[in-house]
Amino acid sequence: MNADLRWPLVLVALVGAAASIRLTARPIVQVRLPSAAPIDARSAAAASRRPISAESIAAIVSRDPFRIGRRPVLPAYDPLRLADQLAAPPPRPTLTLVGVMDGMSPSAVIEGFPGVEGSRVVRVGDAVAGLRVKTISNGRVVIAGTDTTWVLKVREPWKN
Repeated sequence: MNADLRWPLVLVALVGAAASIRLTARPIVQVRLPSAAPIDARSAAAASRRPISAESIAAIVSRDPFRIGRRPVLPAYDPLRLADQLAAPPPRPTLTLVGVMDGMSPSAVIEGFPGVEGSRVVRVGDAVAGLRVKTISNGRVVIAGTDTTWVLKVREPWKN
């Protein structure tokens, strides 16, 4: 290290050490809290307990904050109905597009409709077991249910 830089570094280190020793030995400013006035514990407890007027109590009791009409909630609580609501929804059907016939009124052959055995020929707008056929075109069929939309393509067993 260069001798020109050594003495300033030593001087800065000594000043820093002196300042640290000064601050730890005695703080620069003294802080004192004012003395607390003596408090009688009995008078403080009596002051915190204020009597509640009879009118206030009557107003509180006369109103029911949760049910103003004072009638039971409708529908009444039924644990069996709650168990029905928690039951799992029925499984979604597995629909398979067997074939499509394009033309003036396109139709499709679909397997897997719930409650229907085998295949079913459908046209645009037909509804089978709550499922409505939306479009039939180019080897594709779009079927809409209450919460699901299926886009089916013609199955080709030789392609796997």
